[in-house]
Amino acid sequence: MKGARITLFFFLLPSLALIFIFGIYPIVYNVFLSLRDVNLISYIRGTAKPVGFANYRDILQDQLFWRALFNTIIFTLLSIVFQMIVGFLLALLFNFEFPLKGLFQAFVMIPWVMPIMVSGSFFRWFLSDNGFLNNFLNAVGLIKEPIRWITTEKTAIYSLTGVNIWLGIPLNFILLYTGMQQIPEELYESAGIDGASGWEKVWYITLPMLRPVVVATFVLGCILTFKVFDLVWIVTKGGPGGTSHLLSTFSYSLAFDRFQFGKSTAVLVIMQAIVVLFILLSSRIQWEER
Repeated sequence: MKGARITLFFFLLPSLALIFIFGIYPIVYNVFLSLRDVNLISYIRGTAKPVGFANYRDILQDQLFWRALFNTIIFTLLSIVFQMIVGFLLALLFNFEFPLKGLFQAFVMIPWVMPIMVSGSFFRWFLSDNGFLNNFLNAVGLIKEPIRWITTEKTAIYSLTGVNIWLGIPLNFILLYTGMQQIPEELYESAGIDGASGWEKVWYITLPMLRPVVVATFVLGCILTFKVFDLVWIVTKGGPGGTSHLLSTFSYSLAFDRFQFGKSTAVLVIMQAIVVLFILLSSRIQWEER
């Protein structure tokens, strides 16, 4: 028995090492850096001095941080709500058989398989002041002046949210569609015999049976959306004037535009804390519902 445990430990050792190197160590090192005055020179020389919680104090006094936090919350909530609604409706649609079903499914998955660099560059052109969308709206007479979709603080974050909704629909669709395929067809047949309508079947059979998948999709979507970086950086780089920053892009800007690595890692630690709290809260809710 003891020899079997030792053998098992050696089999697990590579996985444990990877978890430590790529999981635990970066988190601990981020916390370490967030408590020091780290800039480009002190980082290279290794002379960063401890400053306690000064970086956190400065971050919490920075209006751009609160704007980035607000943007991140709005970006995440709106993205998740619309991605799940559209994904669920598409899953319902494709749960039926109809001609060219496979082809239309392939079209739905296009946003997911396209590289984010391609998608981001396309929407930066599509939503620009002289881009396709404004030219089209002007050609059909709906607008006279270009709408500044991504160049004003009032519309930039919502335009980015709309793009992210489009990008995230395929993941929600495929998860919910896969869950629907596991629901026994006999339940729908029995409900039909009892006179249930289509929407009654959805409300009383599909949604309750799909609940674990919906919860898992929601949690996964929140985590993935909360840390989005590449889309925002490609389309707006947090502009104009930093008003479309998310926490991820704000942290990147602090590190590589201002070389304030201590403050940058402080933002990352705050992000990590929010994600951990969300996971713990979600786990507790799921546990109480069992």
